[in-house]
Amino acid sequence: MPHRTALLTRVTALTGETLHFTMPAYTGRRRSRVEFIDKERVPEFEGDQAWFEIEKVSAKPWPYWRALRRVDPPATG
Repeated sequence: MPHRTALLTRVTALTGETLHFTMPAYTGRRRSRVEFIDKERVPEFEGDQAWFEIEKVSAKPWPYWRALRRVDPPATG
């Protein structure tokens, strides 16, 4: 599947432990505007947000997203 760039946001428990990451949903009609990525599928980084190159992995019983590497934010304007 093609790679994309996405801003990942860390979701933490009150203890500060990382639970998972979210990113904007890329597919059309969904109930949620965010997608979730397991913390084990994102390389370590400092802070609450970072840009990553991501890919969707075809797997059974369902596909999942994983972060490949940290990248610079996309150029604006």
